Amino acid sequence: MVISFAERSDQLCDQLRTIEHQSEDSDTLFYCAYLLGLLGVHGGIDAEGKEEFDTSFNQELNDVLEREAVSEQDKQQILSLLESVR
Repeated sequence: MVISFAERSDQLCDQLRTIEHQSEDSDTLFYCAYLLGLLGVHGGIDAEGKEEFDTSFNQELNDVLEREAVSEQDKQQILSLLESVR
């Protein structure tokens, strides 16, 4: 079954919210919030497909991390968190 970008975004957001609610670590909370914001925007794209979403979101996330000059350590932690909810 093909899912929409909105549905895929919701899947990932639900898992991140679970982590967010269980964590007391300020860095983890920041990384969750960072990804939740980007996923909310990306989920609004009118397209379909889990793999398509993941590929498109990875590209957008890497572009944003570069534009915002996120530290290498934070970048790795954000990417690791995203990978853990996939």
